Amino acid sequence: MAKKTKKLGIINLKPLVLKGPKYLVQGISSSIESIQSTKVIQTYIMENNNLKIIIAKDGRVIFSGIVKWIGNREDNSQGTVICVASSERGGKDLRLITPTEDTVQDIGLDLEKSVIKVNSKESVKCSVCGKGIQIFDEILACPLCGSKAHSDHLSEWIKMRHSCPICKKNLELGTMGNIVPQ
Repeated sequence: MAKKTKKLGIINLKPLVLKGPKYLVQGISSSIESIQSTKVIQTYIMENNNLKIIIAKDGRVIFSGIVKWIGNREDNSQGTVICVASSERGGKDLRLITPTEDTVQDIGLDLEKSVIKVNSKESVKCSVCGKGIQIFDEILACPLCGSKAHSDHLSEWIKMRHSCPICKKNLELGTMGNIVPQ
């Protein structure tokens, strides 16, 4: 379960987020009774719009909203994807947040406010464009050397050059958009 920091009323959610949606939802719902969810296949639909999320970078809020669902990553790797309805534009703007060890410093659950607080970071640069990979970005990695890139950038690179931009080994895109060594 999540560790409680008594003096602040904050629970460290980072290990649960990085482990998977089941663990995250269990940690949240065991800490805050008013948070209810329904499991649909491998996704947890948040029932009552009580769980909010704030994402900050360098101490400044860059995004906030209401958690709509929590699920598995598209590539079935370990970790969690969180779908959030933006606080702006009447909640019609949905964004996917994909927290990784490279994109988050810490993630806490404020028990009093029912808010997930995420301090984001950019510790890895895209191996194609050189820009930082952020918490909102979909990423792909070379299965041979592990270099990471924005999903669209690496897919395009492989389509054009049939290799990794870093290790130069031969790669192809599989039928499901996955990267396959040749």
